[in-house]
Amino acid sequence: MGITAEYQSAFASSFQEFFGNAKDIGWELYHLSSEPENDFPSWLTFTIRNPLGGRALVFRYHHLEQKFYAHLKVQVIPGEENWSLDQLFHKKGYTDLDADDILSSGGEWLFFSLARHYFGIIISYCPRILEPDYFLD
Repeated sequence: MGITAEYQSAFASSFQEFFGNAKDIGWELYHLSSEPENDFPSWLTFTIRNPLGGRALVFRYHHLEQKFYAHLKVQVIPGEENWSLDQLFHKKGYTDLDADDILSSGGEWLFFSLARHYFGIIISYCPRILEPDYFLD
């Protein structure tokens, strides 16, 4: 399995495990990746979007930099705000771990470890994070 398929599979299957069928709850799942360079894309993303709430969770992995970013994107007029999930979860006291900690200990199941880390916190502490009336501060 290539890195792109592994990334997509990890996030899609982990999402279904924690939240069920995206269509049943009215959310959209999609993924993007850059064109492959030397057999690997330089970046991969997995997005979960609530089209009615104007919010999306975006998980982005930069293969060349070995960096991972998790953001909550909130539509505002004009534009959008990007909230780092690592900073938000740390500020709220939900976890002491961040993406760098998971990257350094994820091993062979890196993408599943990342997905389970973020989805586990969301389902435990803030399952309505994509809803328009969820309070962030």
